[in-house]
Amino acid sequence: MDVTKLLNKQYSFNNQDLFSGLPDSVYEIIKSNMSSQTFKAGEYIFKEDEKPTGVYRIKKGKVKKLTQTNFGTQHIFYICKESEFLGYHAVLSKELYPDSAIAITDSEIDFILEADFLRAVNESHELSQRLLKNLSHEFRVYINATKILAKHTVRERAALNLLILESKFKNDLKQNTEIIINRDDLASMVGTAKESVVRMLKDFKEEKLITSRRSSIFIEDYNGLVKVANFKKTSN
Repeated sequence: MDVTKLLNKQYSFNNQDLFSGLPDSVYEIIKSNMSSQTFKAGEYIFKEDEKPTGVYRIKKGKVKKLTQTNFGTQHIFYICKESEFLGYHAVLSKELYPDSAIAITDSEIDFILEADFLRAVNESHELSQRLLKNLSHEFRVYINATKILAKHTVRERAALNLLILESKFKNDLKQNTEIIINRDDLASMVGTAKESVVRMLKDFKEEKLITSRRSSIFIEDYNGLVKVANFKKTSN
């Protein structure tokens, strides 16, 4: 299995096909009151400790999932891309949102009412089984994210998170993938100070692993960055 596939397997929720192939009657329930909402970069989709009102699916854009620390800072633990779902954990558990979701880029997101989503789950055994499988997989993703902090140096974590981000921002064009993320957010993902991330990025540029332009980062030597990330630690 190549590196990109391993990254997607170990660090992505892969819930894009949640509604794929469901009976028409079930899909009609889902879309009966579905609406499309737009969010500017930096806007909240939902906030930690709020009561859930429904489920979100990203049509366009990127969204960061994060929690607030006791020190008033943010810890970003996952980046969502197009076609991924948000918020169904809290809806299913009937609990408050355990995290917040904020748009990284201008985003368009479908919203499905809580009642419609739960009705569809009750109507479709297939959908409930998919959710069970997805929730189990997502637990593994969270564990893998925790392992990054526990097992890797800051340099390795910085490289690995750039590889993960590249898989999130990757498009079908031949040109290099543009990773759009500010230094504060990258530091939050890596689990270090912004100053450390800035130094790491400077080192990576001097080593010709990446280039950057404002808030955009471009990977120039993918295999070189894989070596720096010591990715074998997490691919066993």
